Amino acid sequence: MPPAVFFTRVGIVGGTVYIVYDHGLLGNGAQSCEILNKVAAVVPAAVDEWSKYFGVELPDVPKLDVPLTEYWNSGIETTISALSCAPTKCNEYTQKGWQYVKGLTTGAE
Repeated sequence: MPPAVFFTRVGIVGGTVYIVYDHGLLGNGAQSCEILNKVAAVVPAAVDEWSKYFGVELPDVPKLDVPLTEYWNSGIETTISALSCAPTKCNEYTQKGWQYVKGLTTGAE
């Protein structure tokens, strides 16, 4: 990978993490819900503005009855739970794989 591509990717990821942290998305649930409501109000207007600018007609966004703000924290909790269990699961799968390979080698003798 060329250095320019690497540094571009690092810059994009770093900027994204900074913006998420700066705007409070990693804060408590009330802050996250407030930010999500602001984004839900701003994004459709921005998409409409860009579609008019480029002369592209986009279909209407379907209305979902799923309350995203209620599921935000559960998604974060599930992700953190999976990350916290990852080392234990990796150790468990490594042991199972080692036993399987060991069984194959001892059975072949």
